[in-house]
Amino acid sequence: MSITLGRRALCSLAGGLALAAARPGAAQNLKPIRLIVPYGPGSGPDIFARTLASGLQQRLGNPMVVENRGGASTIIGTDHAATSPADGSVLLMGSSTTFAANPHLYGKLRYKTADFQPITMLVRTRLALYASPAFGVDDMQGLIARARAAKEPLHFGITGRGNSTHLTGEALKIAAGIELQDVPYSSVASMQQGLMSNDLPLAIDGIPAYLPIIRDGRVKVIAVTGNKRVEALPDTPTFAEAGVKDTGHQHWYGLLSPAGIPAPELARLHAAAVETMRDTELWKNLTYEGATVETNTPEQFTALLQEETEAWGSIIRRIGLKIE
Repeated sequence: MSITLGRRALCSLAGGLALAAARPGAAQNLKPIRLIVPYGPGSGPDIFARTLASGLQQRLGNPMVVENRGGASTIIGTDHAATSPADGSVLLMGSSTTFAANPHLYGKLRYKTADFQPITMLVRTRLALYASPAFGVDDMQGLIARARAAKEPLHFGITGRGNSTHLTGEALKIAAGIELQDVPYSSVASMQQGLMSNDLPLAIDGIPAYLPIIRDGRVKVIAVTGNKRVEALPDTPTFAEAGVKDTGHQHWYGLLSPAGIPAPELARLHAAAVETMRDTELWKNLTYEGATVETNTPEQFTALLQEETEAWGSIIRRIGLKIE
């Protein structure tokens, strides 16, 4: 799952380089903070992370360095962050894939949730169920009827097994009592092409990259996850409004540090992160496209991690999914 923001000046930032100088008047001997992003440069999460880093730098005074360590379903970057110093000099942009899904999917993870100190949730992103133009169904009830009448399971595209697109589809199957067959795609562009060419009847994915082809009528959108409609798609119902209530939890991103960070530094980082996420001008494109800014205390985030892990674990155990 990814977030796609308006790139604006952010696209000119090279991966791994320090962002702009610290705010005027801030102490210039403050040590740099590395923000580990377990996704590749130029990806949606990377662009989100660079926006976050610019806001943190402004508020903390420390130079922020975005360090991309993508691959292996966020495992590579998370492993690196887990063994980094617990002094506030290293942060991790974690996700529900990292902490809620991976522990159930991979039998030999080196990192554990206990290796990290949760700081705050940052944002929940939204997914949508898409259909090809020739599919002949425009709503959830029509899709359910079509799936139940089909001799073989309908195919639905996903961006990877075990991630939020896949697990949302599995939750839909359970809630609607239908059979669907997931089809992993190597990129969002190739999955979109499958929909537009009518080679793929259904897909589950994020929202921003699909808005232009929805407006052009090249893809249909049937429903969105979450508890309210997306501003960019005001006529599209939520899964609950469409009659399917249990589709799992939304994908999220959060800020963490290695476990053992001093309490004053934890409080400083938490305050800066919350203030950054409250900057409505900074995140206006994000919220328009369906994401929801959501911050909490370190204690609340710790509890939420446990709840999310149990929620996605129940779905993963039910479908018997394991990745080695």
